[in-house]
Amino acid sequence: MDRVKAGAETVRYDRRKHAARSTGDFVFNQLIPYIGNKRKLLPLIQRAVEASGIVPGDSFVDLFSGSGVVARFAKAQGFRTIANDWEPYSEQINRAYIGCNAAPAFAGRSYAEMIAHLNALPPSAGWVTDHLCPDDDDAYVIGHDRMFFMRKNGMRIDAIREALERLRGEGALDDGQFACLLAPLLYQCCYTSNTSGLFKGFHAGWGGSNGTARYRICSDLTLAAATLFDNGQANEVTRLDAQRFAREHGRDYDFVYVDPPYNQHPYGSNYHVLNSVALWDKPALARKIGGRGDKSAIRMDWRTERRSPYNSAKAATAALAALIDGVPARWIAISYSTDGNIPLLDLARAGCARGATQSFVQPYKRYRVSAQRFSPKPMNAEFVLLIDTARPASCSPEAICETILEEERRALHSHPETGANQPSA
Repeated sequence: MDRVKAGAETVRYDRRKHAARSTGDFVFNQLIPYIGNKRKLLPLIQRAVEASGIVPGDSFVDLFSGSGVVARFAKAQGFRTIANDWEPYSEQINRAYIGCNAAPAFAGRSYAEMIAHLNALPPSAGWVTDHLCPDDDDAYVIGHDRMFFMRKNGMRIDAIREALERLRGEGALDDGQFACLLAPLLYQCCYTSNTSGLFKGFHAGWGGSNGTARYRICSDLTLAAATLFDNGQANEVTRLDAQRFAREHGRDYDFVYVDPPYNQHPYGSNYHVLNSVALWDKPALARKIGGRGDKSAIRMDWRTERRSPYNSAKAATAALAALIDGVPARWIAISYSTDGNIPLLDLARAGCARGATQSFVQPYKRYRVSAQRFSPKPMNAEFVLLIDTARPASCSPEAICETILEEERRALHSHPETGANQPSA
């Protein structure tokens, strides 16, 4: 089997070629907008994968899979891919793109015909329309109506999701068929949402005060078939807490990619609408904003029970150290940022405690609410720590930290807002 060679064509995101709604590229097709999405960091991750020397057919675990972009990258490289995440929406998206190697067939219909059938369903008001949409798309009441979706699209979501639930209840859909129909709906829930990507809030008015992205928010929700890829492997999808996966999944893996949350915001709250569409749980909510902290319509258990230890600065370090110590793998790759909850030195120490650790670093433009707003630190360093668990550490944690921080300093020095060429006051 050929190794995944250094110098092979780099998988690189191009916003002009890889628009999620229209691209036919498997890695980027209908990729949901996602905080921490690694689509722009695939070249960095690819460098770490190439350095490990794993070959097509070897196992690759994406432990915090999220949008699934890294798992898709791994699948496209020919690795036997296991995508894990404890969020229900992630499980369904990955069950389609990672779990299925070919478009499923349906009784009497092709995949494309089944998508067309769902698109042709008459709109129907249900839980989404009643709780997440205004009564009138033109005469909405800001502060009273939830405005996650236009009513016309809420009715499309309700009609399609009810049809899927009915078909599954009748035994007409297996898990793969169901996921291949639900994943495009989850993508469209993102594409047509009246948000900037997160579901903890929505714009006041369609697209906010400046009408941002009205072209997508006001478009008609229409499903498109997922672009699938056959890598010839028996790929898997799981929905487990990462610690439980490491403890109970019971195998040794060739490569485990670890990309835990960096900050205090739980994904279950950020993407609670996607979880409700995936589970079709129809949480009991007031139909309108009641002024009791219910504007975002987040289920109370998504706020508390779904919080990860990685969302806590106090708990994250111990959680990651325990995870790295217990993951059954030859190679472990940890993605993280110099802005994360876990101190850089603690992260390097956890890596070196498990094996020989090296770093791969990429300067990265930090997120800011407004591109025009000045930032005292416009850049940070995104990095991957690659751990060879078969060899003892040969580099100190302090030296690893200095390598990463030097890259960050270099990026800040060359940035026009913070660099040496910035005009003095």
